[in-house]
Amino acid sequence: MMTHARMKLLGLICFILCLLCAPEGVGAAAEGKFSIVSTGPGDPQHLTLKALETIKAADLILSDPQTAKRFQAYLQGKKIEDPWKELWTHQGKIWMKDLATYPAAERPAIIALKKQQRDEFVRKVKGLLAQGQKVALLDGGDPTIFSRAFWLVEGLDEAQWDIVPGVGAATASMAALKKASSGGGARLVAQTAPFGFFGKSEPEDLARDLSKYPGTLIFYMGLSDMGKIVQTLKKYNPADLPVAVVYYAGYPQKEKVVRGTLEDILAKIAPEPEKWMGMIIVGRALTGPHFTLSE
Repeated sequence: MMTHARMKLLGLICFILCLLCAPEGVGAAAEGKFSIVSTGPGDPQHLTLKALETIKAADLILSDPQTAKRFQAYLQGKKIEDPWKELWTHQGKIWMKDLATYPAAERPAIIALKKQQRDEFVRKVKGLLAQGQKVALLDGGDPTIFSRAFWLVEGLDEAQWDIVPGVGAATASMAALKKASSGGGARLVAQTAPFGFFGKSEPEDLARDLSKYPGTLIFYMGLSDMGKIVQTLKKYNPADLPVAVVYYAGYPQKEKVVRGTLEDILAKIAPEPEKWMGMIIVGRALTGPHFTLSE
């Protein structure tokens, strides 16, 4: 009969052999994941199945209060934090957008402060990922177009984060217009914003050069610069070039389309009270055929 001492020795040997033969990493917590999740343009119905699954599996939801309220039906019981309250504002302003409104001498300090706050946020996220946590950042529209989320992942390794794609505002706008952005003989579709469209050294270079080719221009965040956009485009394009503004694209209760041309669109949108939530689309795709066949 095996003695108690021999049984203990045999058990110890078996334990050591199990450790030696175990796959690498067994016993350590699996690395977590940081996911940028598209919530689509406004309506929760635009959420994809993958977005819902990612939200459901998340240990922590990062979201601004407005988005969290809109998607509260899917966030029940979830821990929710707002990363933007501190990172995105400074003295009541959206600091990246309004940086030029601060005195020039103050701007370097503001940038340094926000970078420090961002780095602290990233360190916190890394700590959660090391514990195997799943973190989901809710991002409106298409996360790959003008998304502030990319500023947050600069400090993460590429393997630590992913993107859950979804419907963007441009897609929702074209759906509201019932048109294809590639239609009307367009050779290109360009998505831009006033701060990118107007060059610093040569403000009208894109307006001039792109007018040489039939295409579709889609402007984000352009309503406050609508007059400048239209007047510049009129210098290089015919006055009858179609223009449309889609207000609150993807919001079924608020969505509104105003159509016109470079000649009359400013007068047509003048009565509209909304001066921010609107997509601007310019091009023959708005009136031309959905597609054209090559000769």
